[in-house]
Amino acid sequence: MERKNLLRLAVEQRKKQLIQRLEALGFQGDREALMRLTLTELENQWESYQHMMQSEEDDIG
Repeated sequence: MERKNLLRLAVEQRKKQLIQRLEALGFQGDREALMRLTLTELENQWESYQHMMQSEEDDIG
């Protein structure tokens, strides 16, 4: 039982970390909507945002 709680805590911490990273990079989105995403969905969002930012930097440079 405790192991499940630790796993849940780890997932929630990772989600918060990804949301903070997205916000730090200027992601304009609803924080509540981001919190409702699964960890996998958030990780996919993070990867997509990173690729988008890289593409914009490549276009500028």
